[in-house]
Amino acid sequence: MMKTIHGACPRSLRWTLAPLMLALLAGCGGGEEDASTADDAVEVAEGAVTPTSFRHPGLFLTQTRLDNAKAAWNASTGSVMKTGYQVVLNDSRSAYTYSHSALSNVQVVGSAIGDQEARFKNDAQAAYLNALRWVKTGDARHRDKSIAILNDWAKTFRSFSVASGTNSAQVQLEAAWMLPVWVSAAEIIRHYNGGEAGWSNADIATFNGFVDRLYNEAEKARTRVNNWAVSAGLAMMAAGVYQDNAARYTAGLTRITEMIPLSVFSSGEVNELKDRDCTHPQYNLEGLSQAAEIAVIQAGDTSVWMWKGAGETTPRLAKGLEYMAKSLQSGSGVRNCKGQHMEAGYMDIAVNSYMNRGVAIPNFQSLAKAQRPDGGSMQFLGWTSATHGRDDY
Repeated sequence: MMKTIHGACPRSLRWTLAPLMLALLAGCGGGEEDASTADDAVEVAEGAVTPTSFRHPGLFLTQTRLDNAKAAWNASTGSVMKTGYQVVLNDSRSAYTYSHSALSNVQVVGSAIGDQEARFKNDAQAAYLNALRWVKTGDARHRDKSIAILNDWAKTFRSFSVASGTNSAQVQLEAAWMLPVWVSAAEIIRHYNGGEAGWSNADIATFNGFVDRLYNEAEKARTRVNNWAVSAGLAMMAAGVYQDNAARYTAGLTRITEMIPLSVFSSGEVNELKDRDCTHPQYNLEGLSQAAEIAVIQAGDTSVWMWKGAGETTPRLAKGLEYMAKSLQSGSGVRNCKGQHMEAGYMDIAVNSYMNRGVAIPNFQSLAKAQRPDGGSMQFLGWTSATHGRDDY
């Protein structure tokens, strides 16, 4: 069994966090807890750990969570998870008749979504949604659609380009956003019920090359000190899990850990909230929350969820969730976001985790309850009510 490491251990591998100045210059449901079952782990930064073997399926959905979700989705009684699954059904991308089209090159458009970029994102989400519907129903047509999307993109895609007037770095962010979505679908298809889907080894190897191409762009965004770096860290962790690559996982977790105090200030204010808008600050919170969930699943590692600054009693991420929730609910803080939308992809993951750890986030919890069921996102993996929703709040 995995031993959750709270301090140094004889076999520890220490990583030194980059100084903040350098970073700044670089410009089932219910209360189920997905504890890791890996054999051992090594320390990476202040209580964070990286496993020496990875758990599969194991990004945001373990075998246990998928089984419990399936039971809730198929139950005759209602639940938040069942209501959340209805959102999956209502999404046309979840149909096995969904028409996908792999591209060899994807042109991205800064501050917008071009046609090719939309295809890249929609097909990634469709692969994941069809994988969920296969888990729920056992219908091979959903399995086959998910596999077809994964295979076609893996065989076809080779590069990104940018539209006229778009910063060339935009491709880094687009790769970082979608890499966790692509590999979330692949984790289910490859590992659910011990590989029941029957995805061939040859196709898995080809898809691995696709992951490499996305990773090579995504990790370049890690030097930014905003939501880009958080998205990059999440993507690096996700690739590390899927590819059983400890170096990639550790590099991502290290950058996520560095970004916690740069994403949520000691007051709870979220980076980019004062100077930007009501959406991009939430990207920081989404990325941190999803990375935190991966760390718990892979290593029983709560270091992202529970990170505190010196003298602080409340985890920094919890502070940020509360600050953002109050901005969205009442317009308080550095920006009035009252009436603006809550981004999909983190509400139920965050509520579930902090309820399990006895950390009070009443404003965020109230907002999540009012906004759920969680839908899809064009930037992150959504539908968290279907997979992490709980009925006891």
